[in-house]
Amino acid sequence: MDTLEVEDFDYGELKNDTAFINKNETLSQCIERIRQNLVIAREDYKNYESFTLEEKVKYDLHISYSINSLYWMYYKIIGLDPNKHGIKDELTRIKAAMVREKEIYDHRYNRPTLDQGAAKRFVRAGLYDHKNRDKPMDKADPPPNKKIRFED
Repeated sequence: MDTLEVEDFDYGELKNDTAFINKNETLSQCIERIRQNLVIAREDYKNYESFTLEEKVKYDLHISYSINSLYWMYYKIIGLDPNKHGIKDELTRIKAAMVREKEIYDHRYNRPTLDQGAAKRFVRAGLYDHKNRDKPMDKADPPPNKKIRFED
């Protein structure tokens, strides 16, 4: 099934209603994009067994969101309110799962790393003994006592 251009439709009495025509074009484009995504996903399903766990989760979320979006559009097209149906809750649940998957991914791969050289410099500066400036700190030396007694 090829996508039809707006010129291919005969809108009849609605041919002067630009708002309706724009909404119809947008709907057709959205349905076509989802259809193309599902075709690609169907081809990717051949390699599903070789996917990692993360790839399987992303794939399953993508498919379930696409199918539920189509179902939501179907309800809107036939004139039913999808907000009163369970599809709205299902889409919300899938969105929450997508957010959770992104948090897990970010925690695993995008967490900050410690600059060990800078940390060593901070520790060395905190343990610096101003009385023995010339003597470098040795790893075997115990850390100096930080308590300073003032004698009057």
